[in-house]
Amino acid sequence: MSELPLANMITLGVQDVAAERDFYRNLGWPQVFDSDDFVVFELRGAVLALFPVEKLAIDARSRPEVHGGGIRCSVIINVAAPGDVDALVERARRAGAKITKEPVEAEFFSGRDAYFADPEGHFWEVAYAPPDNPILDVVRRAAGVVG
Repeated sequence: MSELPLANMITLGVQDVAAERDFYRNLGWPQVFDSDDFVVFELRGAVLALFPVEKLAIDARSRPEVHGGGIRCSVIINVAAPGDVDALVERARRAGAKITKEPVEAEFFSGRDAYFADPEGHFWEVAYAPPDNPILDVVRRAAGVVG
């Protein structure tokens, strides 16, 4: 490979495309594509796609894992200020998220974080880390954000 791969599209296998579409719309995320079984939202530096879990399993030559009972992965949303963690968690709550960790001082890094799950149990971490966090430079560079 001549350059690093571009990995900025997240696809969630969902059971109810319409309900999940409504959840992410209610978060206020810009929807850029919509069909009966594929929905795309644009985030800064990434794209979120919703696809029926059965079709995702076929595409991956796998079987769907539905309601496995716990967290298997999360997507981290990095925010610019500690108060932004609280604000986004409140938006998620109003949109119908299950808040699994209220906003608190982070346990495993300096900053603030919280977790929520969408109506089908996909986990999102909302995190603020101060500018001296070594990962932030990489995250910002990957998203094409400088400064």
